[in-house]
This record gives sequence, structure tokens and C-alpha cells, in this order.
Amino acid sequence: MSIPPWGVDRPPLVPETAATLIRASFASVDVDGIAHLGSGWDFDAFVTRDGWVFRFPRRAECAATLDAERRIHDLVARALPSSVAIPRFDLLGEPSAAFPYRFAGYRFISGVPADAVSPALLTTTALTIGLALGAIHGIPDDEARASGLREWPTDDPDHRLWLERTIAAANALRGLDPTVDRSLDWLATHGSRTPRPFPGPLRCIHNDLSPEHLLVDPRTGTLAGILDWSDAIVGDPALDFAPLGAFHGWAFVDEVVRSYPLPIDGSFLARLRFLARLLSVIWLIEAYERAGEVATDVAKHIRWVHNVFGETGHLEETDDAGT
Repeated sequence: MSIPPWGVDRPPLVPETAATLIRASFASVDVDGIAHLGSGWDFDAFVTRDGWVFRFPRRAECAATLDAERRIHDLVARALPSSVAIPRFDLLGEPSAAFPYRFAGYRFISGVPADAVSPALLTTTALTIGLALGAIHGIPDDEARASGLREWPTDDPDHRLWLERTIAAANALRGLDPTVDRSLDWLATHGSRTPRPFPGPLRCIHNDLSPEHLLVDPRTGTLAGILDWSDAIVGDPALDFAPLGAFHGWAFVDEVVRSYPLPIDGSFLARLRFLARLLSVIWLIEAYERAGEVATDVAKHIRWVHNVFGETGHLEETDDAGT
């Protein structure tokens, strides 16, 4: 039986086990009161009382990304303003009989997820995200590739199979909500298409800007940190804008685009609209499927679908930018 994308190929970790593993490798770290910070697709994260976050790979292929991610950290740290923190893997634990993979520790970065920002602060959040995306996307292509970033093949058969299986699972959500039903109708008609071709040039992109990966200072609305660079590639910059519509709607995306210092191509907004719709409904399907295995907030993802499908604005598309 195959492991689902969010699955694990080793025994589940609880805080007590994580504490034992950390103590065995780093005796100076205070693991008393260690807490589970969260579990994503690729890593389980735990935070210690003295301010370390440890990421434990969920599968073998995730462990293999740690060295590559360290190189990406070095690359983007040179481009981002000093006010935007990124993880730096200062501690690396080696495989042992108790845990089969390397694991990494970095200093805790304070902030709230981007979808939890007060509406009164969103203008500042949009401005600082737009400027940060400009800094990341402005990294020269040769430097990005020298750091190990590669293009994501448009004809990746594994990605196509994953997308087809996700679309096939969509009908389980029918009847949850009228806007969700409308999003599923759109998915059935347009979801198997590919976005309109990006004319280039390819840019260094994060490629996984879920709200948990964009940390914001809750007092000022300023972007404080960007986490989890394991999916970074050289690709279409619209992919980094696509998640933002789900968090706060199209008016927020408009503000981010206006603060973005780099030029955008003629089909950028249409591709962004298409990708945002596709991503929001796929996130909902995955949250619904994961609910039995991992704690997920399905209601939150329904709200995100509303943000993308239930609003109009200058990004309203005349076509679906898919082929």
C-alpha cells in the first residue's frame, strides 16, 4: 500500500520521543516542556523551551532535502531584508537506532501565520510581502541554479497523477456549501488544464507559501519570517502569489501586486487567478481527506474557497488561463 503524500514511513513522534532524540544529540538544549509545533506534509516540528525548533522528516525523501535547503537559506538570506528572518539549520542530528533520518534545528522565529493578521494591519502585510517577493524573485538565475534550484518539469507524470486523483476525490465535498459546490464545478471543468505558458524569464520562487510559512508581526503587520524552503525552484513567480488570495481575498492580492517591484508579464494576472482557484479547492479537498489522520481545520479551508471564488475585483478573469 502506497504512503499518502502527507504520510510517514516511520513510527509517529510524540514530544517525549522528540525530547529523547534531541537530548542524545544536543545535551545543551533544554528539552523539558518540549511541545509539538505542527506537522506538515514533510516534517514534524517541535519547539523547545529555550527557543529551538526541530524538524523531523516524515519520510526518507524529506530527509534528503536538508542539505539542499541549507544552500537555499544561504542564497535567500543575501537577498531578503534583514527584517525578514529565515530558518538557519544550526543544529543537525544524525540518524540513529532510535530515529532513521537526519533532523535539523533552527532558532524559533516569532510571528503569526499570514491568515491570522488583523484586518487593520493588512496594508502593511501586503506591502512587506510584495517587497519580499520582489527580493526573492530578483535573485539572478545563475545564482539560483548554482545553489541547486531546478525547474519543475511541466510534464511531470507524478504531479499529473496526483492532480487527477485529487480531482476525482472532489465529489465527497458536494453539499458542504453553495460556494464550495461552485468551486467543484469549476474544478471539474478546468482543473485538469494547465496554466497558460509562462513567457519567462524563470525566477527563484519559494513555491509553497501557505500561511504557516509566512510569519507576520501581530503588532505591526510587518512580514517577520518565511519558513520551509524545501520546495523552492526556478519557475513562474505567479506561483508565489497564488496562495495569497485564499487568506484575505482579492483586494489583498491587489495590494501585494501593487507593492511588487518587478515587472509582470501580460498573462500574469490571468495565471494568478487560475492558480489561486485551483490551489484553494485542492487545499480544501486535502484538508477534508486528512481530517481523519491529522488535525485540520476544514472550516478554515471553506472560508479560503469563499475568498477566492466568492469575490470579484480587478483580477476577475475573462478566461481561465488554462490550456
